[in-house]
Amino acid sequence: MSWNQLTVDVPDDLIDAVVGELSTHGVDGVWESHSPEPALTRLVLYFGMRCNLQLVEDDVRNLFFRAGRQSPAISRAIVEECDWTEEWKKSYTSFTIGDDFYVIPSWENPAVPEDRLPIRIDPGQAFGTGTHETTQLTMEALERWLERDHIVLDVGTGSGILAIASRLLGAKKVFACDIDPVAVQVARANIERNSEADVWTFCGSIDSIATGSSHLLLGNLTADLITTLLPEFHRVLRPHGVIILSGILHDQIEEIRECLSRFHFNVFEEQTRGEWLALVCEKHVA
Repeated sequence: MSWNQLTVDVPDDLIDAVVGELSTHGVDGVWESHSPEPALTRLVLYFGMRCNLQLVEDDVRNLFFRAGRQSPAISRAIVEECDWTEEWKKSYTSFTIGDDFYVIPSWENPAVPEDRLPIRIDPGQAFGTGTHETTQLTMEALERWLERDHIVLDVGTGSGILAIASRLLGAKKVFACDIDPVAVQVARANIERNSEADVWTFCGSIDSIATGSSHLLLGNLTADLITTLLPEFHRVLRPHGVIILSGILHDQIEEIRECLSRFHFNVFEEQTRGEWLALVCEKHVA
């Protein structure tokens, strides 16, 4: 089977808008990779052979125009069906993250830098390769705020990469949950791959967690989910417990701040990368 392939370099703050625009054209696949230019991401897009590519290109250029950006160069190709999983593996290789970690795909066996803790990951179909800005921001905040006696709750664990990192940093116990059963299976396999004890996974959400049971909570989610779950985050945290929130876009921060205030959280720290924000907050006790 053949596919139409379009390749375009997109400013990081326009990626979601471009992908959303293309969804109306029935894009069948999106591949993100590094662009030779700074602050750009290369999108490789796949469409069926009957797709009107000229219309797709026109819509992308119009989006750039509305955002006040220079019209992008877009290249076309026709490619044959292949094993996309194997092709993706070629672009996912070992890398450093934060100050302490070295992420290793499960199919590689590189030398680990002496000053780094290895995390062996096969993300499968779950979110959490470690390459996304939201995961990086969460990991870096985790390094700063985790204490060795903490009980950690990772909500929406995905691949389990943050839960594994929490235990490697010395958390006493880690509980990781996800509503996607596939993600839970992936997380459990990765936890076993790293031989980490005292890390438990379950399929479900935060309503299964006991009140006041967690010292530190990780919420690398979306702004909508964060605002919905804030009352439960407050419930499960101990007095003065810490929550690390990520997956927040710049234009969503005011709504998030209002909700945090309403549910008695104080913002201690705010970090940004590209179009994303991460917050570190404390449960306020009156």
